[in-house]
Amino acid sequence: MPKFLGFLPPVAVAILWILQFFIPGEGMNVFSGMVVFLITWWITLFTVLPIGIQGQAESGEMVQGTESGAPVSINLKQKAWTTTIVASIIWLVLFVLLEFQLVTLNDIPFLPGENSWDA
Repeated sequence: MPKFLGFLPPVAVAILWILQFFIPGEGMNVFSGMVVFLITWWITLFTVLPIGIQGQAESGEMVQGTESGAPVSINLKQKAWTTTIVASIIWLVLFVLLEFQLVTLNDIPFLPGENSWDA
């Protein structure tokens, strides 16, 4: 797989985020788009962090005075890049759903109806 394909989702997110200044719509505005991306990025980061981690006890390379479950190599740069790509794809899906009103916020049942509490 060509290396430049990894750049496509973040670039698409950046372009769509900048275009929100010029596209009037009922969906995401610039600030809600940024907030949704940041929340998505952090949730994705905590999902990606434990993937591929090998503890010192598993690898047999114990450093004196450390926890046996401490990772040997954490590879944060690769995990941050993977997080950015996955969060960009998730954000693009959410952007399309909300901007083109395929799903509106009124379609999502946050609370039950007024009369549903009556028995």
